[in-house]
Amino acid sequence: MAKQFEGPILPFLRLDAASALPKFRQVQDQLRMAILRGHLRAGTRLPASRILAEELDLSRQTLVRVLENLRAEGYLEARQGAGTFVSAALPRQLTKPRLTPVRGDASDIAAPRLSRIGELSREVSAEIGQMEHKPFLPNQPALDRFPFAVWRKCWNAVTRSGKAVAMGYGDIAGELVLRQRIAEYLALHRRDPCDPEQIVITPGGHAAFTLAALALADPGDGIWFEDPGPVTTSNLFRTLGLRLCPADIDADGMDVAGAMTRHPDARLAFVMPSRHHPLGVTLSLPRRLTLLEWARTNDSWIIEDDYDSEFRYDGAPLPSMRSIDSHDRVIYAGSFSKALYPGIRVGYLVLPPQLVGSFRSLSGLIHRSVPVETQLALAEFIGGGHFASHLRRMRGLYAERRAAFVEAGRATLAGLARIDCSDSGLNALAWLENGRNDRTVHAAVRDAGLQCYPLSDYTIATPRPGALILGYAGVPTDRMKPHLLRLAEAIART
Repeated sequence: MAKQFEGPILPFLRLDAASALPKFRQVQDQLRMAILRGHLRAGTRLPASRILAEELDLSRQTLVRVLENLRAEGYLEARQGAGTFVSAALPRQLTKPRLTPVRGDASDIAAPRLSRIGELSREVSAEIGQMEHKPFLPNQPALDRFPFAVWRKCWNAVTRSGKAVAMGYGDIAGELVLRQRIAEYLALHRRDPCDPEQIVITPGGHAAFTLAALALADPGDGIWFEDPGPVTTSNLFRTLGLRLCPADIDADGMDVAGAMTRHPDARLAFVMPSRHHPLGVTLSLPRRLTLLEWARTNDSWIIEDDYDSEFRYDGAPLPSMRSIDSHDRVIYAGSFSKALYPGIRVGYLVLPPQLVGSFRSLSGLIHRSVPVETQLALAEFIGGGHFASHLRRMRGLYAERRAAFVEAGRATLAGLARIDCSDSGLNALAWLENGRNDRTVHAAVRDAGLQCYPLSDYTIATPRPGALILGYAGVPTDRMKPHLLRLAEAIART
């Protein structure tokens, strides 16, 4: 005989009035999970829908809908004249699923066997995007100033017709119209003309780096990487099995001669010549030429991350390194995460002609394509002049915020930290005084409701004095001084 349910209500059913889920979905999900977790075993009879409806203060029609959905999924069965039961076809004892993600190894669970890349990924952090958007969060554009109305018009213009082209996978290299607009932008604003056929669209900058690393290097190959340098990018290359070759940074950028001496056989060089992150320096012309010659003579490749190149406040943006490459050794990587907003997830590569075919094929295998609607809307946004207008407005806004940050920062942080703010980008450095540890200060800053990154997290091999990486672009001018005062109080407590 089937087991009878005891009690007036299932004790695990709890409706949350504040939840965005409809009540019928809450009940349906909780009943399904109760069966999967073994709280309701095969053959268990459920209370009548009328009783459940009364106890949960729901309409009987709602409960009937829930039970019908679960019957359709195979979790319940109706027996004429007897009621509703957990399906007898289910195992008597189901495995209880883990409801919350596990970080790290659990003591009672054996570590899974992973691939080499899977094992490496457990050793590094990929917490990008999980930072709270608090004042001074680095790399944060002024999202509240994004022209949402214009962007919506561009989106509507390319989607209202419902053309089938916007519903398919699209060109594996990216939509031609977007590649044409990017080529026009690079020629006009970066003094770096290229053929649209040399461009491959990727889902963000990191996808572009991944594609370049997979196409041009084998596990164990060396890659020059500026030290200090972006931690998520260095972790990416480590995870892909590349041998990280730290290259020191000074006032002229990457120490190319030193890297050639220590790591002459590297297959790749990753460099941010227009504005190094996080130190803000520019790679000098003599070093650019030396780097290009090294790549030519050693059959190596240069990945140029054109980081923050759009936002230069003293003169025009510097020309790219690719624009002076006469031997086709530079893979140029750009994205729209800082110029527009991070969530757009559109990046691109400008490739030497001999690499285009391989990169297109590999991109098609890995990424397939960036959503076509996004590509078409972005092409409309650029082609309509809105992108150039937005950049001009943002340069003016960020220049004002930079000036306010430098003026207030030097006053409020006197004796605590020395402000170092380059003439481009979205961030500044605060070099800590009196030997303070930047990781300790970072914890205090977060406790104060602010955000920053410790420079130590970016260091690979060469230790540097403690410093905080602070983003000023996302902080309104009238809030700059109050936030800096809170920052000063947090530093003073350490």
